[in-house]
Amino acid sequence: YYITNNLSLTMADTTDYEKLTTEESWDETDRRITQMGFFGWRPRFLECLNKPAIFAGFFAFGNFFMVMTYGILSLVIPIIESVYNLNSKQTGVIFMANDISGTIVALMIGNYCSARKVRWIGLGMLVVFISAVIPASTAILAEYPQPTILSKIDLVIEQNQTVHVENDRFGVCKEVHTTKQTTGTPNESEGYAVRNHKYFWMFVLGSLLQGVGNAPPRIAGATYMDEIFTQKQFGVAISFLYVVSFLGYPITMILGGVFLQYYVTLDPPEGVTLGSKEWVGAWWMGMFFPSILVFVFSFIVLLYPRQMPAAKKVLQEKVRKGITTVLEKKEELGRSFIEITKDTIPALKRLIRNQALTCLIVGDIFYFLSVGAYSYYPKLYAKIFRLNYKAVGSIMGISSMIGFGIGFISSGFLMKIKEWEPKQLQLVYAIVSALAIPFTFGILIYCPTETLAGVDVSYSDVLNTTQLSSPTLMDQCNSECACSTAFYQPVCDGAVTYFSPCHAGCREVEVEEGRVVSYVNCTCSPSGTAMPGQCGQQCPTRMYISLTITTIGTVVGFSGFAAHAYIYQRVVSEMDRTFTQGIRSSVIRALGTLPAPVIFGWVIDKFCTVWRVSEDGTTGNCWVYDLDRLMLWFTFLRVMMRTLSCVCYFLCWWVYPERNAVVEEEEVDDYKKPDQSSGVQQGEEDQNGLIQNGD
Repeated sequence: YYITNNLSLTMADTTDYEKLTTEESWDETDRRITQMGFFGWRPRFLECLNKPAIFAGFFAFGNFFMVMTYGILSLVIPIIESVYNLNSKQTGVIFMANDISGTIVALMIGNYCSARKVRWIGLGMLVVFISAVIPASTAILAEYPQPTILSKIDLVIEQNQTVHVENDRFGVCKEVHTTKQTTGTPNESEGYAVRNHKYFWMFVLGSLLQGVGNAPPRIAGATYMDEIFTQKQFGVAISFLYVVSFLGYPITMILGGVFLQYYVTLDPPEGVTLGSKEWVGAWWMGMFFPSILVFVFSFIVLLYPRQMPAAKKVLQEKVRKGITTVLEKKEELGRSFIEITKDTIPALKRLIRNQALTCLIVGDIFYFLSVGAYSYYPKLYAKIFRLNYKAVGSIMGISSMIGFGIGFISSGFLMKIKEWEPKQLQLVYAIVSALAIPFTFGILIYCPTETLAGVDVSYSDVLNTTQLSSPTLMDQCNSECACSTAFYQPVCDGAVTYFSPCHAGCREVEVEEGRVVSYVNCTCSPSGTAMPGQCGQQCPTRMYISLTITTIGTVVGFSGFAAHAYIYQRVVSEMDRTFTQGIRSSVIRALGTLPAPVIFGWVIDKFCTVWRVSEDGTTGNCWVYDLDRLMLWFTFLRVMMRTLSCVCYFLCWWVYPERNAVVEEEEVDDYKKPDQSSGVQQGEEDQNGLIQNGD
């Protein structure tokens, strides 16, 4: 049975099963239009690639690089916030723009791409390529922090010595020489971030296009694979697709850490080295390089026909099981644009009446609300485990690779070992989703938070003075200094962390071989000295325990993913599958992934204790958080959302019919069963809009 690749060709009018499912019923023209190529160019040498497994490979690796283009954003968000003067709410808008455009596009094309699935998938990948190039190009346009011109005393620091400095390089106390009050920026080019803020809208535009491009592969990808793989093959194929696709996230975390070792312009200014406060890593590489490969794979995918020859075997199996009919398949592929438009409202009514589908989608809404937290995981991991972003990328990359990989592979083999009924699969998915919830608490195991002078404790308490004062970054001990929060340069006196050497009241610096080893003459510290960096040490034991718990949770949660994808293909009729994916994508984006980054971004900003304030008083990104309260609320929100999703998944199982043939009642009345011996009999529509079948 060859499903035609040209809608202008009229399919046979007969409904005879044997004729419609034998190769002899199709002439050479029909056979030719299942070949790969563009328009009239369909060379036979490409037919060696016209196989379901090979298509799944190309599509999976195309998705892999698509994930890399936007996966890097969560790792480099702190850098983008600093360079472009953004707060967490604004970065939440960037993430949200993706879902706004995706919601609109999915709603518009969901019912129109059923007959041209591959074409839509390939074009969507091309748009993703453009969406990555736009924000990456801001790396060329933006300004970056520059070290100030070194004074003569800096140029002669070659031997071990202690010097008194009043320049910007070391961030020490600079006495106020005029009566004019100033915020005392620690770098004369501090205004670069304010000037870069105008490029915020290029990130929003890129995110909008990303949502447009991601919609077609998400809507049509699984549906197309459902047409070329049998039920047992589908579980393995969809697992392979998602294993490879989601590996893009950990791989981009690992590679992102490597890219950040290079300066953003590839030519750092003199005096700026890796680890200095002016260093900006090459964040754009993680977007631009994968997007080139997305561009290549998009053309490969566009070579594939609307339906492969392998669809014959799959259709025969579906008809035999009562999942669809030949008439219904013919109607799905032969509908014109006007017919699809006319059927949109009736199709929408059918989906709304489907109680099982409604519970499934509502459950996914709560689930994806919780997934919005992952956008901020790299930022939080860097804070709670005191890691640099290269280490964060590597650790999270490896953890995600293990969790996603084992979880998806397990889900594929779960479907392969037995031909489960959809209702059974739904129960399995609900159970594994519930079992994964307790592992969410693993993130609460983190390093003890340090005490920050002027935030967690007042300077009078640090100095053990009798003066009563509330915690504030500026106090009597550093009142003669022109300190700023434009840069976070923490120092430690052995017990307490200070925001910067300036806030510690340090006026001198000890240098060895051109490297700062300590700050001295610090008026806000009891010891009078401070060392670069925060107080406290890394806690590898806690970190590994936390990562192990969260990784196990990922494995458990994703072990039912293939079942979840398959249920969406069976919970509705054959010709409503693509429209269902469009509705699902739109609703989940609008109510789930769209508000999620904003919600979690608002929670994170709510517990900010020190904001970046520029010379003109503009508030930028947050430097310091109340981590203990932040992590509790952050975890509570995730657990609450995951619990609500599990409740909906169990409800879906409860209302799901025992068996269904996803053909409408009116079609069953008019349709003569192709094979009465197959055991498929007519049934009645239940409360879900599905057809109950007997054996």
